[in-house]
Amino acid sequence: MIHLLHGKDDYQVHGAVRAIRDGLAQSDDMLDSNTVVLDGRTITPLELLEHSTAIPFLAENRLVIVEGLLSSVGGLKSGRRKKSDPDDPLEPWRSAAKQLGDKATMPETTTLIFVEGEIAKNNSAFTIFAPISHTREFAALDGAELRKWLREAEKTEKVTFSERGEQALLSALAPDLWALKNAVAMLATYAGGETVDEKLVSELVTATDDPKFWTMTDAVVAGQERKALGALRRLLVDGAAPVMLSSMLVRQYRQLAIVKDMRDRRAGQDETGRAAGVPSFKVDDVSALASRYSWPQIRRAYDRLLEADLSVKRGLQDDESALQLLVHELCAMAPKGAAPRAAYAR
Repeated sequence: MIHLLHGKDDYQVHGAVRAIRDGLAQSDDMLDSNTVVLDGRTITPLELLEHSTAIPFLAENRLVIVEGLLSSVGGLKSGRRKKSDPDDPLEPWRSAAKQLGDKATMPETTTLIFVEGEIAKNNSAFTIFAPISHTREFAALDGAELRKWLREAEKTEKVTFSERGEQALLSALAPDLWALKNAVAMLATYAGGETVDEKLVSELVTATDDPKFWTMTDAVVAGQERKALGALRRLLVDGAAPVMLSSMLVRQYRQLAIVKDMRDRRAGQDETGRAAGVPSFKVDDVSALASRYSWPQIRRAYDRLLEADLSVKRGLQDDESALQLLVHELCAMAPKGAAPRAAYAR
């Protein structure tokens, strides 16, 4: 099976990729070891064929995901030829597509997915690969469809928004579904079961873009206790709510967990960054940090975040004391040498 998934809304594109992958994994517990993600900007026609026609190892399926091939190859023009290279640069890709579309060449065990952003229908590579693929285009959601999507995201995170809260969030972040998804998760953590209103959306969405908040959270996950506590004190003096700072710490560890999981599943850099709410140029920094954390360490951090939240709600500690103790303990949990090259979470 060959899929060509493309469109302006890459959240939906990558959601379709996950659905295909999850469908295959239901009947094949060895799929992860038979999944390969290829960079379409650098792959050759021969490499594409080699990966796509390989037989899965001790498994029923092989999944090949190719990112950005059509966008890259589509820039090649048949008429642009150097005298030293008279051959049509698109011809090797036409030959590869012909072989991929031949059942005698392409094993039934292989699922090949071309993953693209927004591409024009006259893209030369699109005209080559679309005829052999099941093609789906994903446009940006708007209007009733977008609001329906948002309410499904609210159900998933078990949070309720007021109508004005929903509108404020959509006005700030739509139609970026990745940003909306991460914002809903963060607001759910902060709200703690209360309804998210317009004021809360305004406060928290603005805070996520303020570097002074990330000085503290970046230092915590890197284990830089002195820097983290100093930044925390300045934020509290400036009037930042301890509950908001706690929710931003939850978001930081959530990013680490998502990046670590996506890397374990060999997801591409763009997909990883979007899923975690991390800019693509910072994914490598976050990945390096996440690789230093073990899953037990991340789980312990989450457990400690929950304990701190419960201690405040039960009246065992005031929120500032609980937050200071939390920062101290999270810094102690951080693996040695975890300091990132630069602040990353935005």
